[in-house]
Amino acid sequence: MASGLSTKNKTTMKKEIRKTVKQTLVMENSFGTIRKEDDVEMEFIVRLPKNHYGSFEMFDTETGGENWYAEGGMWFTGNELTDYDGVFSLSKVILDILKENGYDVKEMEDILAK
Repeated sequence: MASGLSTKNKTTMKKEIRKTVKQTLVMENSFGTIRKEDDVEMEFIVRLPKNHYGSFEMFDTETGGENWYAEGGMWFTGNELTDYDGVFSLSKVILDILKENGYDVKEMEDILAK
């Protein structure tokens, strides 16, 4: 189940943005595709940083994250996204939310496109 903001997050994050989109999801490991599902309604929560650290959560709305769930951290130098953790590849939805809010994700987009 998707979790809410902790007291710590409320004081260290600048803003929380939520966006719901439908996506095709694929779960893979080193052996290949384990699971695939089309038209999954996903909720994305992006917590923008006050300082150098932000975070994200994403989960399917049908089960509240029982079927599909991921979360992670994002590190920034100024307004530039420089690193992330928690997922193999950062979702375009998260990158778009960051761009819409004035963050520079160009280098990360280039790295993820390779």
